[in-house]
Amino acid sequence: MKPTARAKLETYTDPANHYSFRTYDRQSEVDAPLTAADVLSANLLSLKLGWRDAIPMFADGDGPEQRLRVALDAALEELRDAKAFESYESVEALEQAVVSLSAANAATKGVNNWTPVTVSKVLHRRRPQIVPLNDSIVRKFYDVTMEQSATLRASLWHDVRDNEDWLGPLAPTTTTSDGRQLSLLRLADILIWMDGMSRN
Repeated sequence: MKPTARAKLETYTDPANHYSFRTYDRQSEVDAPLTAADVLSANLLSLKLGWRDAIPMFADGDGPEQRLRVALDAALEELRDAKAFESYESVEALEQAVVSLSAANAATKGVNNWTPVTVSKVLHRRRPQIVPLNDSIVRKFYDVTMEQSATLRASLWHDVRDNEDWLGPLAPTTTTSDGRQLSLLRLADILIWMDGMSRN
């Protein structure tokens, strides 16, 4: 991907094109608990969440939806100051750092329309340095299933570290609409996604 990476990134981030960069990649309050807007913003990455998927999470009670919200809040808090995805010395160290993400994935059981994919698209926007996007095109690239989140993380970790020599200098060439530098993790996702879309 290296020869075409800059062109793919420029295409994805160009305001004249209809990609989600200027909308999805704009963070809300970094330290705030999960909001309904966070949930619905994940639709900018091709989800179809509606009011039935968001409102029950914020109702009183101790049902599956409320437990999922608690798990998502815990992940947001615990991953707030997590190091960059690629900076962990081993896959095992990375997995220890994202235990709360795995717990949020597990909490989707019994909640309609919520899967590890949904969790990744809700949390990545707020924690782009550590939560990878579990997208169908990325899964196809690595030949993993939706449920193989740990395998996806391991594959991405190896690739980002193996290609950090050119991903590292490319990431600072682009900032989000709210002025943040792209994480290497988000950059890798964009490049894999754009490559996959060009093959479809």
